[in-house]
Amino acid sequence: MKYDYVKVTEDIIGSFLGNDVYSTFGNMIVPEDTLITEYILKKLKNFGIEKVYTYTINTIHGDEYLDSSDINDGQKKYIENVNKAKELLQNLASGKKLDFGVAEEISEDIYSKINDSSTLMDCVNSVRVADEYTYAHMINVSVYGMLIAKWMGLRKEQVQDVVMAGLLHDVGKSQIPIDILNKKGSLNEEEYEIMKKHTVYGFEIIKNNKEINMDVKRAVIMHHEKEDGTGYPFGIKGNQKNLYAKILTVADIFDAITSNRVYSKRQTPFEAFKELERVGYEVVDPKVMMAMLNNMPSYYVGSKVRMQNGEVGEVVYVPYQCAYAPIIKVNEKFYDYSKEREPLIAEFL
Repeated sequence: MKYDYVKVTEDIIGSFLGNDVYSTFGNMIVPEDTLITEYILKKLKNFGIEKVYTYTINTIHGDEYLDSSDINDGQKKYIENVNKAKELLQNLASGKKLDFGVAEEISEDIYSKINDSSTLMDCVNSVRVADEYTYAHMINVSVYGMLIAKWMGLRKEQVQDVVMAGLLHDVGKSQIPIDILNKKGSLNEEEYEIMKKHTVYGFEIIKNNKEINMDVKRAVIMHHEKEDGTGYPFGIKGNQKNLYAKILTVADIFDAITSNRVYSKRQTPFEAFKELERVGYEVVDPKVMMAMLNNMPSYYVGSKVRMQNGEVGEVVYVPYQCAYAPIIKVNEKFYDYSKEREPLIAEFL
């Protein structure tokens, strides 16, 4: 990768820092790989930083990964879509307008695979990178949202709307300071209040786009509202929340739990199913939740897993009425999750 040692001016907005930047007192100001936005530029100037190392290429796995024979065409397309989503968000962060044409390209590609759910799930499950969570999350929520909408029997146009809503639901994070967005640890109260603004920022970004359905716009601003009225930004209850937003809430929670993030390790889909049942009617709409719990577990039957003791097993059955309690076969022995006190699976292979 080529690094440039350049002056701290508006010209570096949109590029990335090539190394950690420290103050004259030895305190780190901004970490390496940070996208330089107007906020970051101002921060560098305020600390009297005159020159920094930057670079402009930062794909998920790089061209070498995309050309690898270890991944199939579906996975390559998935990675390309995540990279497109990444560029979309980075352009917004650097002050550019939403490129709706790119958003349409990604959405249309995702929807084109609606009848090939197994391939979609394989892509989402097999390509996971912690420091790219924000961008992959946009694609994953779009995929999960589409499947839930399909399982609920929504019309084609509605399913397509959900796909677009899933892709756009977090565009407001482009306006959140990168040091908050990628903080390795829990956000403090002040940081959390800033993070919560991403739903409003997202709505502001898309509100004047006449090509975007109003229900999609409402889903973007409402996807963190909860059924009991304790969500944000409005604190409305479920009867005031539109269906697309309800679908995104379930998809969002599921992907967050099953993804590697800068502050937490991914959990298994079965742990995610259990968490959805735990938060239940207070957070998510029961009809949407049951659409996922009644359909998604079957996609994991046949999956290879590594057990907590290091042995490799296979998911052989998931009870219809208990999505988080699979039967795992290890050699000639069967383990019933419903009879175990602690999680047995360490990771999916």
